[in-house]
Amino acid sequence: MEEIREFIETSFTPRVAEDMNGIKVIFTSTVGDGIIWFEPAKRGWSKKPLSTNQYIIVDADLNHVLTFLNRYYQLDESNYHDIRRMFIDIGMDTVDRHTKGVDNI
Repeated sequence: MEEIREFIETSFTPRVAEDMNGIKVIFTSTVGDGIIWFEPAKRGWSKKPLSTNQYIIVDADLNHVLTFLNRYYQLDESNYHDIRRMFIDIGMDTVDRHTKGVDNI
């Protein structure tokens, strides 16, 4: 799985787009785009002592990405959870950097 994560990080460029509904992270690649949508956390959710999240994931569309990885790495549906988790982790890190102004995405 580490090989797949490296492939994702080198082949997909995450960029942030904001609109009135929240933030979306678009993973751009030659194989197609994957999108993860985030909305602002409801009042109180981001204030809890254990939570540092200002945004929560509400939806994702990774069909093109998973189809390509399935063909390239011979994956099956049992691997999809791990692949989605990789994209979610990268997406959450991207949103954190964006909201903290760490880098211009």
